[in-house]
Parts: sequence; structure tokens; C-alpha cells
Amino acid sequence: MTPIELYTCQTPNGHKASIMLEEVGLPYSVRLVDIERGHQTKPDFLALNPNNKIPVIVDRDAGRTVFESGAILHYLARRSGKLQPVGAQEADDTLTWTLFQAAHVGPTLGQLWNYKIFAPEKSLT
Repeated sequence: MTPIELYTCQTPNGHKASIMLEEVGLPYSVRLVDIERGHQTKPDFLALNPNNKIPVIVDRDAGRTVFESGAILHYLARRSGKLQPVGAQEADDTLTWTLFQAAHVGPTLGQLWNYKIFAPEKSLT
């Protein structure tokens, strides 16, 4: 199997895909995207993800490029045959919790990261 290419950066979202790749045991290589220098807005990266966000995986054996961390997690589960729900109820529960994290928990932590680390003015609270 050709290693899956993981385009990522050291952020909570970026770690999700690498943790999943480790958990399911698929071979992969890391391509660092320096988001602090704007590398996610370069044409070669935008060709992979027009939303200019990490992570992105490229699975050359399957001819697939997948972006958005939740979609990547589900793709890797299917691709590896591991960490997949068994029945319909389990699949619904898995999707529910994945989307809850992606739509609520993840963005909240992202905003906290932005204001604590990157914002030019630091909040006193």
C-alpha cells in the first residue's frame, strides 16, 4: 500500500487525522503545512482543499483526496476496516458525536486557541 499523504499542522484538528492513522495502522507520510506563514493559501494546497484548511489526506491507491477532520476519520475507518460501527444505531451514534465535535467542541476550542495564541491583543479574562 502506498502511504497516505497527510497534510497537517500541529493543531488539535491536525492531530485528529494522525491519531486515527496511527489507531487504524495505515501507512502514511506527513506533509507539514505552515499555517502561520499562510501555506494553506498557496495554489498547490488549494488544489487539495479549496477551503484552505488542514488536515487533508491524499490516498493515491484509492484515487481519493479527503478534507475536513470528521470526513477523514470516517474515510479512514472505512478504508482500514477498523473502528467502524457495527449496526445502524451505532453508525448514527458515531456520526452524531463526530458532527457534535466538529460543529461545536472543535470550533470553540479553535476560537480559544486563536484568542490565547494568535490575537494581537490578549484578553484579560
